[in-house]
Amino acid sequence: MKSILIATLLFLFIQRATAQTQLPPFGTYTASELQMKECDFDKGADAVILLDEASSNYDDDYELVTTRRIRIKILHDKGIDKGNIVIPFYSKDQFETIQNIEGETYNENQSPEVSALDRKSVYTERVNDYYSRKKFAMPNVKAGSIVEYKYESVMKTYGGLERWIFQSDIPTSKSCYLLQMIPSAEFSYSVSKKSNYDITITPKPDLGQVYFEMDKLPGLRFEPYMDAPKDYFQRVEFQLSGYVNRNGSKQSVNKTWRDIAYDLSTDREVGGMLKKDIPKADELKFLVEKETTNIGKVNAIYNYFKKNFTWDGINSTFANNDPKKIWEKRSGTSAELNLLLVSLFQSFDIDASPLLVAERDYGKVDPKLPFVDRFNKIVANVNADGKTFIIDGTQKFCPAGLTPSSLLNTYALVINKKTTDLVTLKANNEGYFSSAIINDTLEKNGLLHGSCDIKADQYAKQVKSESITDDQKAVIRKYEETNPGLGIKNFTYENLENDAEPLLQHLQFIEQFDQSGEFVLLNYNLFTGLAKNLFTQDERFTNVDFGYPIYTNIDETIELPENCSIEGIPANKKMVTPDGDISVVRQITQTGHSVHVQISF
Repeated sequence: MKSILIATLLFLFIQRATAQTQLPPFGTYTASELQMKECDFDKGADAVILLDEASSNYDDDYELVTTRRIRIKILHDKGIDKGNIVIPFYSKDQFETIQNIEGETYNENQSPEVSALDRKSVYTERVNDYYSRKKFAMPNVKAGSIVEYKYESVMKTYGGLERWIFQSDIPTSKSCYLLQMIPSAEFSYSVSKKSNYDITITPKPDLGQVYFEMDKLPGLRFEPYMDAPKDYFQRVEFQLSGYVNRNGSKQSVNKTWRDIAYDLSTDREVGGMLKKDIPKADELKFLVEKETTNIGKVNAIYNYFKKNFTWDGINSTFANNDPKKIWEKRSGTSAELNLLLVSLFQSFDIDASPLLVAERDYGKVDPKLPFVDRFNKIVANVNADGKTFIIDGTQKFCPAGLTPSSLLNTYALVINKKTTDLVTLKANNEGYFSSAIINDTLEKNGLLHGSCDIKADQYAKQVKSESITDDQKAVIRKYEETNPGLGIKNFTYENLENDAEPLLQHLQFIEQFDQSGEFVLLNYNLFTGLAKNLFTQDERFTNVDFGYPIYTNIDETIELPENCSIEGIPANKKMVTPDGDISVVRQITQTGHSVHVQISF
């Protein structure tokens, strides 16, 4: 994926125009659409978007009015859920409204059957303080159906113009977008796509239009260790810098990162929260006053905070409630908790500022496009004794010295009046450290039983601790699934909430190995996480991003039955990639009736 085109257009005193290409009318379907049994450019797909088309124009108040139509063919029963429609929109301050929703489901039986969408079945669901979504289920959807719906989006200004995404999680046969700019508007656009997919771009400066189209795009599905899918969709991004309104005055739309940081530092729901008085518990004062270094104070404040405050599950970049109310409730959104945390640091003379971040699964921030809504939460940026800490009060198992894994390899914006640009968040000397000591015994019938002690530190501890807290039974199932044939008899752990010590896991297990005659095939590759190759797709859309360096070590001793012999021991081996980024070392030795296996990855 790369940005292949940047274009800047200036439109002066332009007129409205009609669409670029002739598309089939709503509710009129071709024989090929009706007879389609599979998608020829993405075989195996359960549904395909036949058409996704939209056009944007302006009304008398220079609002951005977009009409959109989507037509989907359901190919198999597994694709029926594509008839459940969700339309997200930016509802804060009623900036965007969704209206004029229409839809129908077409089934070709012995005679054509058309089922119209009942508008009473459309409802609005609030997602958070900024976004809502329209939801409805198309009627009478089954394999072979064509569902088609359309709607109108009205935004208060062209400042809502951001991107057109051509691709989806299911294949798209045709996606096209026609943009009509308002008079005297200045904007740029950037197309991001894979080089082997063609795009049609038709600018018409005399009409103030530009038309985009892409055809036959396969679906972008889950890929192991992928970033946010929306970072890899084939798309065109827009940036409007300003325009002249109908009164003849220049309206500025986009700002610099410096402008955004400054504005947020004085905003009532962000920087303004830091100026309000907050209570200080005697217990917290006592804990902080015991510390002789600022780093010690940071840890004391953060540990107290984690024990006494709970995240309500909502990510946000603005706070609705002031710190005093959050202190009383002992819970809040990510912004409310982290702004309170920043206030606590500042109240003890610790250098701290809010930090605007976009988590990895939310999507990357483009440094060239200064938009505040590209971020999804606020955390704390803390400086103490020459070290910078990125602290998120919603992360119970991430100590103060470890940057939350969800923020690694992303851009962030420090919110204060001195900020000029974005900062990059990376793992420094931290990594995912996991080691296992295994002691087991093999019986003559091929039954292996033993114990495994796993030590997890830094990111390994964060990941495994969160998993244990979420669902301990799921942790056991995962060990069994990643070690086929393994059965966990007992599972215990230590140091789950002790930041100073690594997480320790203790497992008792059995495994029955395959036996042929008097031969037993012994699998020594236990608890490495390397039993299955995840990278088997012929084509991959997304980058592989582990987030942090990974270090895995296995030390296993296997006691063999008496009067048995080993047919062959795999050779000791070390493999290193040319760039030195990946290495694996395997050493296997035999001493009497014991086999010792060491694997370092």
